[in-house]
Amino acid sequence: MKKVDLKLSFEFFPAKNSAAEEQAWDSLKKLENFNPEFFSVTFGAGGGERLKSDSFVKKIGKDSLVPVAGHLTCVDMSKEEINDLALGWFEKGINKIVALRGDVREANKKYVPHPNGYINAADMCLGLKKLANFDIAVGGYPEIHPDSKNKQDDIDNLKRKIDSGADKIITQYFFDKDVFLRYRDEVMKAGIKVPLIPGIMPISNFKKIKNFSAMCGASIPEWVASEFTNLDQTPEVQQFVGASLASDLVKKLKKEEVNEFHFYTLNKYELTFAVCSRLLSLQSNLNNEQNKGEVRA
Repeated sequence: MKKVDLKLSFEFFPAKNSAAEEQAWDSLKKLENFNPEFFSVTFGAGGGERLKSDSFVKKIGKDSLVPVAGHLTCVDMSKEEINDLALGWFEKGINKIVALRGDVREANKKYVPHPNGYINAADMCLGLKKLANFDIAVGGYPEIHPDSKNKQDDIDNLKRKIDSGADKIITQYFFDKDVFLRYRDEVMKAGIKVPLIPGIMPISNFKKIKNFSAMCGASIPEWVASEFTNLDQTPEVQQFVGASLASDLVKKLKKEEVNEFHFYTLNKYELTFAVCSRLLSLQSNLNNEQNKGEVRA
């Protein structure tokens, strides 16, 4: 059996203050131990948040040996503003971008493109590829994006992003392996051949993740919810359960020949560190068994 090296990556968001920034940076440095493919930094809404995102991307690019991918969204941004940010990163040696349409932050409002902006993520991919040799990731939605009409509409939109130059897909998080495996089949059927990287969200606070999942269209299976029954007052137990569930999920996906994972860290390393440690331990044991088999052969 062919040995396959695991590929890991981790998402962070720009911190709101100096204390939170220090915590995020400490977490990032802890996760460097796994030799990740890249760190990604989400893109905040509003001018001040954008500056924080830009600053954090550049800090990682300068002070970490791990490549960084900056997120960019179309919301309330002109093409010129997006291009200036992207080229500013490129000039610092940062060529990785996560290109997203982005979501409107105001309740009950639908996305409307900026009059001088990119229409959507596919349009942004086309524009960025004309600017420089960017390595672009786009979002994939195993349970369809909330704005998509249906599953086929969602897959068609994904195909447009790939045809516009996107190099890889990072999925929204999910909690059931079959959700991802069905999506992988649908993506392959559409003729999409770029890497499809599952997004993994270890649960540290079930109430918060339940509320967030309702907004972004990620389902929580009843069997997952039941694991957190009566744990509201015991956060440390919630975290233990969350790490165990995420570990089991990646273990199941590995058996289905999935060898790359993108972790949503929420700027805290502990749960992700635990999951990745177990994942790499399993990989090491598998490689040792394979080596013994080759010796015996």
